[in-house]
Amino acid sequence: MEEEKNKAAREKRAAFRERTLATKRNMRLKENERELVDFIQALDGSYPQLVVVVEGKRDVRILRDLGLRAPIIKTQTKLRRADLVQKIASAAGDSGQVLILTDFDKEGKEIHRFIEKELELLRVKILKRERRLIRKYMDTWTTIEQLVALFKRRDSPEASR
Repeated sequence: MEEEKNKAAREKRAAFRERTLATKRNMRLKENERELVDFIQALDGSYPQLVVVVEGKRDVRILRDLGLRAPIIKTQTKLRRADLVQKIASAAGDSGQVLILTDFDKEGKEIHRFIEKELELLRVKILKRERRLIRKYMDTWTTIEQLVALFKRRDSPEASR
């Protein structure tokens, strides 16, 4: 009797899981998600000397999968913040631009503000408008890692590996 109940519960879970996966497969990218993908993919062409700053390695992987080829610097390193800012400034050079794409949560905003202030003191061009546009396109998502959901849609961009 107990075994039959367990089997029925397993079958229910499997059916639910299959329905959920089928729903995700049938979902298409929303307009803002398509604009976000297109915008990220166009960054390399629009800014030839672009340097992107993100928080961690998963953020790097997602941006690479979306097709971004620009140099990416992670803030989660063993470097002190002052050394990190110097690394970003030297990577950008005299005519480069920096897109600070940290998460849009409390910690990410704090990191963004610090790096932005320090880079402005060093006269490095920061792409503020582009950060705001990406934030707008992300809608309710607050972290770059959440963009992985884009790859689960039927008309999702192919991971560029």
